[in-house]
Amino acid sequence: MSILNLQASYFAIDNPLRLLDRWFNRFRHQKSVVINQRNVEVRWTDRAEKKLQLGSRPLIVELQLYFSCVVKKRVVFHQQAAFNSTVVNDGLEIAFRPVASAACDPREFAASFPAGKNLAQGTAARMVPRIVEIDYRRGKWEGHFHY
Repeated sequence: MSILNLQASYFAIDNPLRLLDRWFNRFRHQKSVVINQRNVEVRWTDRAEKKLQLGSRPLIVELQLYFSCVVKKRVVFHQQAAFNSTVVNDGLEIAFRPVASAACDPREFAASFPAGKNLAQGTAARMVPRIVEIDYRRGKWEGHFHY
């Protein structure tokens, strides 16, 4: 008889307390914006809302679809940026950027995510996420996006 090992599976929860945190700190704030003619629902927690209200500049959330040896979704937070972004509210802006790697070196990829070129045109630019989730937890910003 085999036993299903959920702790080593895709559905495993790394820490059961994380479930409680998700329950008590839901993504209560939301707004829909348009990026590349597609609707994107931006959601954030009360913790993130409090931190955003304290900031003097808007937080810029870069949603990066990074093409290298593998495709990786990255969320990078900036106080200022040299690329266009979409305003969500007074304290929050988001930008979607598909980027191709300069080289396919696993060590360099893991260390610094070297950007080769911006894929602002073509198929990659149309791969805009549908949902963005932002939280401020344990003194740092966290973000995820989903298709």
